[in-house]
Amino acid sequence: MAATSAPTDLPAPAPAPRGLQGLLFNPAESGRLFSLMNPVFVPGEGLVVEFISANPGEGVSTLARDFALIATQYVDGRVLLLDLDGQRGGHHAFFQAAAREDPTLAPGPPLTLDLDFGRLLRLPNQAGAEARQPPLTLHPLGETPLVVSRLTPAATAAPRVANQPEFWMELRRAVALTVVDAPPAARSFDGIVLCGSMDAVILVAAAETTRIPVIVELRDKLLAQGAPLAGVILNKRRFYIPQWVYRFLSRV
Repeated sequence: MAATSAPTDLPAPAPAPRGLQGLLFNPAESGRLFSLMNPVFVPGEGLVVEFISANPGEGVSTLARDFALIATQYVDGRVLLLDLDGQRGGHHAFFQAAAREDPTLAPGPPLTLDLDFGRLLRLPNQAGAEARQPPLTLHPLGETPLVVSRLTPAATAAPRVANQPEFWMELRRAVALTVVDAPPAARSFDGIVLCGSMDAVILVAAAETTRIPVIVELRDKLLAQGAPLAGVILNKRRFYIPQWVYRFLSRV
């Protein structure tokens, strides 16, 4: 996956499933990111893309969700939005709220895939029936190709992510595109643990807020783990009006 120049061979997007287009926070930027990455999809060989930031509040979840929503227009198959940050409301709750306006977007009953997510998320201090429960469930979003994960109550406390490349290979065979919303590195090492098994990693930084040494440190940690770093997104940019424009307008 390259993010160096805009491609010219992307097919025209399919019509967006009903309601999905209205959920995009920034469709122009998300569409541009998808085009720049120019992912190549091969049947039976899905891709996994991770979004991660150094600190909370840098916009990772919004970008990951928008990227997954845009992908539903291009990908022939399921798109999984895998939410691994248990310390916030989560994407499942977001779509539940959206379903109040459009019931066709309501997350459906759990989807059964022949995958053991217990190999990915290990829950400490569990025994008996609690230990046999899956750490997360997968919910199709209405009639759309988007599937959203939901951490179970036990998993939201303190799951531990295991580095399991075999798990990701199995997931690629079951899902055309998986978008991983990783927890911020300042709070959890999980996203760094996983990064070497990804097909692309997007580092998100809040412009004018995140210090450059913090971005560089996270970049180096990702690269040290073998992450295929596709690029850095400067999120929440502000475009200031230069002072000379104000001076000019004051004379008009």
